Amino acid sequence: MPPMFVVVNVDDLGLHPAVRRAVEDLAGLSRVSSSTLLVNGPDAKAAAKLSSTSAGSIGIGVHLNILRGRPESPAHEIPGLLRADGLFLGDYVALFRRYLSRAFTPTDVEREWTRQVERAMELGVTPTHLDSEKHIHVWPGLFEAACRVAKHFGIGWVRRPVERVAFSRWDKGALRARILNTFALAHQVPGAGGVASPHSVFGVADQGADLLPSRLAAYMKRVRPDVLEVVCHPGAPSNIGSGAGGDADGPLPPEYGPMRISGQWRAERDALAAPGWGEVFREAQARLVHYGQLDPATRKLRPEVRT
Repeated sequence: MPPMFVVVNVDDLGLHPAVRRAVEDLAGLSRVSSSTLLVNGPDAKAAAKLSSTSAGSIGIGVHLNILRGRPESPAHEIPGLLRADGLFLGDYVALFRRYLSRAFTPTDVEREWTRQVERAMELGVTPTHLDSEKHIHVWPGLFEAACRVAKHFGIGWVRRPVERVAFSRWDKGALRARILNTFALAHQVPGAGGVASPHSVFGVADQGADLLPSRLAAYMKRVRPDVLEVVCHPGAPSNIGSGAGGDADGPLPPEYGPMRISGQWRAERDALAAPGWGEVFREAQARLVHYGQLDPATRKLRPEVRT
């Protein structure tokens, strides 16, 4: 049986201390192996330190973002991506409308994403891979921009979020995956110049409390990918000292626009901390890795990490 490698990646690192706390906890349990840093997030500086601490065994990539918060570029260079106050739009539909109207170009996006990778490196991160907020990087023209950014910095992997849902599934999660697949499957060649993508992902159709080891086991058995990325969004909020049910960490930043992701935090943290994941990996003969341990050319372990 050919080898299978599984990358369990936590999106949104840097958004909030709750995400950083979940990454630390779940890395310690060997349940996650990777995370992507939102460099303009309020917790980005603290989160970037995970690359050199006890959680340093995980890979840290960059969560490319043209949707929320403040850009790294000067406003006059990317006006089509911004509101009048200089912030990103904070609204997916409004951004997509601007994309369709060509208010901004892939070159504008590439410029901003380049600066975001540069910022991650300034914070001490050596990026292992790229993905994006709301998978926006798979919109036509933007995936190629993401691959160019990756190639420029020698980053070997870019997420192509294809979730191969069973034809019999037509629930809300499966429909969400199919909509995303209409963009992702258009990119038949993941990239060029040493840039690769996972065969498929898991965690788009099954989120929150449905992010279960039994569902992952069935998916791996049916699809049998060589490189699989589990996309997840756990968080571990702290209420210590907050009084009357508040959140001691503070709320999500209002300039990021409406966000529902905090509603998944505890459910996915509890799901990933539950028993059963190790057994699923063993039965599938799958190895938990991060992208920095995989050679994009061979899609196998780099020689220095083989054991």
